Amino acid sequence: MWCFVQKTWLKLAFLFVALVCCSGCEEDFNSEPIKVIVPFAPGGGSDTLARVLVREIQKQPERGPTWVIINVPGAGGTIGSRRVKNARPDGKTLLFLHDGILTAKYAKQALYGPEAFTPIGVTGQLGMVICVAEESQFGSLRDLMQQAAAEPETVTFAANIGAPSYFMARRLEQAHGGAAFRYVQSGGGARRFADLSGGHVSASAFSISEYLNFREGGIRALAILDENRHPLLQDVPSAIEEDYQITYSNLQAWWAPAGTPETIIDELQLTLKRAIESPEMQRYSKQQCIDPLFMNSEGLELAMNRKSAELGNLKLGFDREHQPPIELMLTFCLLVGVCLSMSKPCKLPQKSKTHEPSHSSWKHIALATILVGFISSLSLPADMFLLAGIPFVLVSGLLTMGNDSLRLTTLIAIAAPLILFLFLSTLLGIDLP
Repeated sequence: MWCFVQKTWLKLAFLFVALVCCSGCEEDFNSEPIKVIVPFAPGGGSDTLARVLVREIQKQPERGPTWVIINVPGAGGTIGSRRVKNARPDGKTLLFLHDGILTAKYAKQALYGPEAFTPIGVTGQLGMVICVAEESQFGSLRDLMQQAAAEPETVTFAANIGAPSYFMARRLEQAHGGAAFRYVQSGGGARRFADLSGGHVSASAFSISEYLNFREGGIRALAILDENRHPLLQDVPSAIEEDYQITYSNLQAWWAPAGTPETIIDELQLTLKRAIESPEMQRYSKQQCIDPLFMNSEGLELAMNRKSAELGNLKLGFDREHQPPIELMLTFCLLVGVCLSMSKPCKLPQKSKTHEPSHSSWKHIALATILVGFISSLSLPADMFLLAGIPFVLVSGLLTMGNDSLRLTTLIAIAAPLILFLFLSTLLGIDLP
């Protein structure tokens, strides 16, 4: 039986490789649309800016292929960024992501950062503001920080953990000794606005563009993270005026999968440069307080290196006291699974032999227990999830040794989703998460 499975598996593997090779034929760059992955929900600053840019690109006389926006929110932008990271480097799947591509790495939400992509360029720079609800008791940034220092973890701050909004708050904490926010996991600008205006949190951070769009909905800016006041927000003081030496601007950057040919990158850069320099885009940028600068791939790489050095000097402490003890659950499940796999079924003399549990059934129970522990590790940072996968694979292999039916079931359960994913994404070109 097992020999037959091995031969069949080998034939299927050769067939799959042949199909993949046949699918690698060179295609015209303009024959398929370009998918722009925006890793946030619709309505936020990044999503709005991306849509305006794409609309401007479609107006160009030599626009090339059609550009399509796809929102892939979740996990501080890492779900969408990972989707682009794993895409084919053919210039057909792009990522529009700000500094979150860097902060997610420092927050240990991803094992990769900008180095895992090919930089394309920057099409704008956004200033940032700290906001509260319109009826909030806090009249200034100093009032907010003094309360966070007097009663630590009582002032709630909506942030996409691992995203720039989170790191801005951490920098404020360090600037005001003893201050500590209680962070509430939120999402993109639209989600944070809903949390703040709805009274669910005390404060949050927004780009100036987002604030201009949201301020009529019941929020108020306390300070802008810049050296000077903004021309359109003269009533909002800078953080430096409040004696907090903090400035921050968010680069709106474009990324392609690693290995994308230089000729394609050059073509994409030219398309984006034309769009950001168009009169319509210049007018929109002025209205939304966006600095419409264009930066090529070399400039983007240098900027990310500089920001990386700044984040490296920031003292980070990711508190987990408010999270369930995932590590303990994982360790417990793995230990129980190992013990069950090594134990023998107990024999109960009062019952007939037909009701005695077999060693194979105990292996099934052990495998299921370990699987529960492995699934719970999905809530851990990427590096810890990788460590959890190692004992899962080893123990699963030990459990399936010497049992053809169990080994075959496990092999099919692990391999079938992977083969289906590769078939749909590689051969049929379907854009899967």
